[in-house]
Amino acid sequence: MKFNLLFFVRLLLRHAGLLVIMPIILASLVFFLTRNEPKVYNSKARVYTGIASGSSIELENTKVDFRAANTAYDNLLNLIKARTNIEMVGLQLFAQHMALDSANPKIISQAKMESLQESVPEVIKQVVVKGDVEKTLENFKALKNSNHSNFIYKLINLDHPDYSIEKITGKIGLRRISNSDFVDIEYESDDAAICQNTLVILCEVFVKLNADIKVNQSDAVVKYFQNQLDNSTNDLKIAEDDLLNFNRTHNVINYYEQTKHIAAEKEEFEIKYFEVYRKFHAARAIILNLETKLETHEKKRIASESIMDLRKKLSALNFEISMETLGIENDSIKVLESTKKVADRIVQVEEVERELAQEVEQLYQTDFDSKSIASTSILSDWLRYTTDYEGYGAQLKVMEQKRKEFDALYQRFSPLGATMKRLERKIDIAEREYLSLLHSLGLAKLRQQNVELKSNIKLTEVPFYPISPKPSKRMMLVAVAGIVGFLLVAITVLVLEFLDGNIKTAARAEDKIGLKVSSIFPVINLKDKKIDYEFIQNKAVTAISRNVLLNQFKKTEGNQPVVNMLFSTQDDEGKTFICQNLIAKLCELGYKTLHITYDEFDLGIDSAQYHKINYEVSDQLYKIGRIEEFDGNANIYSSQEFDFVILEIPSIIRNPFPVKLAATMDYTFLVTRANRAWGEADENALTLFNQATTGPEPTIILNGVKVLEMETVLGELPKKRSLIRRAVKQIVQFRFFNKKSIA
Repeated sequence: MKFNLLFFVRLLLRHAGLLVIMPIILASLVFFLTRNEPKVYNSKARVYTGIASGSSIELENTKVDFRAANTAYDNLLNLIKARTNIEMVGLQLFAQHMALDSANPKIISQAKMESLQESVPEVIKQVVVKGDVEKTLENFKALKNSNHSNFIYKLINLDHPDYSIEKITGKIGLRRISNSDFVDIEYESDDAAICQNTLVILCEVFVKLNADIKVNQSDAVVKYFQNQLDNSTNDLKIAEDDLLNFNRTHNVINYYEQTKHIAAEKEEFEIKYFEVYRKFHAARAIILNLETKLETHEKKRIASESIMDLRKKLSALNFEISMETLGIENDSIKVLESTKKVADRIVQVEEVERELAQEVEQLYQTDFDSKSIASTSILSDWLRYTTDYEGYGAQLKVMEQKRKEFDALYQRFSPLGATMKRLERKIDIAEREYLSLLHSLGLAKLRQQNVELKSNIKLTEVPFYPISPKPSKRMMLVAVAGIVGFLLVAITVLVLEFLDGNIKTAARAEDKIGLKVSSIFPVINLKDKKIDYEFIQNKAVTAISRNVLLNQFKKTEGNQPVVNMLFSTQDDEGKTFICQNLIAKLCELGYKTLHITYDEFDLGIDSAQYHKINYEVSDQLYKIGRIEEFDGNANIYSSQEFDFVILEIPSIIRNPFPVKLAATMDYTFLVTRANRAWGEADENALTLFNQATTGPEPTIILNGVKVLEMETVLGELPKKRSLIRRAVKQIVQFRFFNKKSIA
């Protein structure tokens, strides 16, 4: 039988009684257990979050980040069901109830109040402040935190239906309305007042907790940047003070302008120095040249004490003039005094030059001779260049001192530059850090204001007082129990059917045994009047006899009877029953049939075509090699006078079988029941039988199959069916347009 929809329907119909009884039992049990089911009240609150489209002061960032919005909503929903939040709700609700002097229908019902008062111990009642919920709540918090074995700690953490964390969390329903900024919070309880007040407390607690978390986070960030900015301000001030003290210590007004001015003066000074140096050595060279042209006594005279004194005095005056004219003094008063002093020294220089000229002139007159013209010219030149020489010499002395002053100034300003660079770099770093922190502080304050704006969750729908309970789910539970009962039985039946190891069908027989099935025979149930079992039995016998008759036509030796051996591996497989129906059919068709059997059961066949030989089961069966050897009383003359010989041997597991004779059989049939499993013993016995005999391979006659299996042989079984049943059968077989005739 194929595993189609019709197969499953028929399988379930065979257990229709159990499929009906079990759902009724389960539905009745649920109906009985839920007879005292408490009423459940439901209340709802709606809050506006403003997460997705709320106001914001961040003008530059106006885009909506859906991932961030979804994360924010997840955080909000998780915060509502947070353990700390629910614990505070349970404690506050318990304190609210305990602070009452008597039951208040708007807060707690009379029945709930009485039950609560009975369950709360005296030690808890002693810390209750009647009429003051806040003080009572503080006392309860202190008591809860004192240890882990007190009543309030257990009340909150165990399974109290109204105050425990687990029960409150299980009754909370959260739902975001589509993609909007609204969130619905639902709560249900068996007391309408408790339902409303629990939801009110929950909304108050979580709104406050959400604001605290958001504001505290932003405050911490602002405080951090403020502290960092203060530190940076101090660092910047210290760096600037260091630079100011440095400038004061080293008399620096503007280092870069001062060094630029000093460098320019140094360059100009060097030019003047080399110019004076050149003129000095030129005058000196000329003087030496002129002195080589003078006579010895002239040289002595120009080197007299009076002339040398005048030269020294002239040199000193020129030195003083140079000192005053080459100074770098910028003070106007000192510059004016220096100018007057230079004017006085110039007058003195002119006076010394006149005196020196007079001395030289006297030298001309004393030494006047024939060479007076030449000597006078040389002395005149000597006097002029001597004056220049003394002046340039004085200037060089002054310039040498000024040069040393410039070197000292360079040595002073050179390390100042590196130090000033470090100080300025320090100020620059401190200033950048200050500006960065100032910018970050501004952003943090902006973020703080934005968070405060967004964390202001509004309660748009206040929890209402439920005046009617939710519709009962009792009938739905009863229906579900009935469906579960039906499915439980149906699944069990299907599982057992698929796990059933019995042979059952011809296909499974061929698969398990490894032989071809030649015929099947159904179980006959004469009590079932809906099926024509007589017709089915007749058709089954006809099918078995048809195989036997076809085997006769295949036999080449026409004068020899067709010998068919029926055997089984186990007892009570129905060989005799099969033989009875087969022989009766053959005799009915006019064939002479010889039945050789060990069973003394009378088949009840009264026909001249039928003859029976009984034999005893013993070890002598191994030796039998001819059909005639079964006839110990010589009741038959020869087996050749029969058309068919039906040999029935006992089960081959527990009894011997004629090995020699089996090799001469025309056809052998293995008779086995369909309602048993094919075991390892059967397999071993059949293997041994096949190895011991050299005859043809046996085929299977499957006995006792379910009557529906006969549809594989006979087609649709003759059965009384109503129009509805026939229609249902066509539907489950998907045969919607079947016709009984061509027209």
